[in-house]
Amino acid sequence: MSETRSSADSADSRGDPSSGDRLRHRLPDPTQLSLLGFLSVPGYLFDAFESLQPFVLFFLFGFWPLLTSVTSDDADDPTAWVEMGTRSSRPFYLSLAYQQLNPYVQLQGIRQLLGHLPILARYRGRLPTPDRYVQSTSFHLPFEGEWTVVNGSPEREHSHSWGVLTQRYAYDFVITDDEGRTHTGDGTSPEDYYCYGEPVLAPADGVVVATNDGHRDYHRAGGWLDPTQRDIRGNWVAIEHDGGEYSLLAHLQCESVLVAAGDRVERGQQVGRCGHSGNSTEPHLHVHVQDHPDFFLGMGLPVQFDDVTTRTGPSASETTHSRAFLTAGDLTRPSRTETTR
Repeated sequence: MSETRSSADSADSRGDPSSGDRLRHRLPDPTQLSLLGFLSVPGYLFDAFESLQPFVLFFLFGFWPLLTSVTSDDADDPTAWVEMGTRSSRPFYLSLAYQQLNPYVQLQGIRQLLGHLPILARYRGRLPTPDRYVQSTSFHLPFEGEWTVVNGSPEREHSHSWGVLTQRYAYDFVITDDEGRTHTGDGTSPEDYYCYGEPVLAPADGVVVATNDGHRDYHRAGGWLDPTQRDIRGNWVAIEHDGGEYSLLAHLQCESVLVAAGDRVERGQQVGRCGHSGNSTEPHLHVHVQDHPDFFLGMGLPVQFDDVTTRTGPSASETTHSRAFLTAGDLTRPSRTETTR
């Protein structure tokens, strides 16, 4: 059974946040305090600024997202029904430990953090929110068939990475079966995952700004991160759309990218395939929209998708939206079939 709603109805269907939720949304993310750590740098370079060295402790706030993930309440997890390939948290935390020795990952993390400074200055601290941002582009889902949102939401509680401004409103998509599993077998190989190798489509008309291909798909899945990754995005495609909006499609399969910088693409055109490259614990598609062509300088934008059908779990009924935000735990598919070119 399918129910059709307008964009206004679909927004209301997500529920009215409580006063406590609204207060939490107004408070700054503690991750932003890690920016103060850079004040300590002159203290270690020049004796005259030695008094600034204690500011190095503010870098510890960079671990806030990890702390909240460890202490989160599974009872409030809308993706609790999804059975991903990670049977134990040990591979993930071991991977995080050896990632501290990867200079590419560390440098990109610093670049993301430094990118917050021009973003905050550009918006004078008043960052885009779902309530006040008006998107210019008609975005459609970048795939065919039904996929599951395992990470991401316009709401702070279930966002992809609220403290990382570029990825604040990003989504991670996988394919699940009727039992909620993302894979067959034991899930130790990328080929075990339903989404691996599936076509990835341009979400809107535009011009390709940049791409990256040739990054390996890590041969291990199920929670392990590639220890030799050179780019946290792996293989990716960035597309410029109307109104200064740029979409990023990341973690694509090695040597699957079909477009190059300067190419004009149409909505629904295949640009690559879903893979397991970069900072990926299992095959999935990362999607977000930002306001700048540079990944490290762009503010993530809260955009809605047009002509989508969603359900909030395998046993839930479908709802068709003319335009809607997605949130973690949603199963979603295009309401209209796109032609893969």
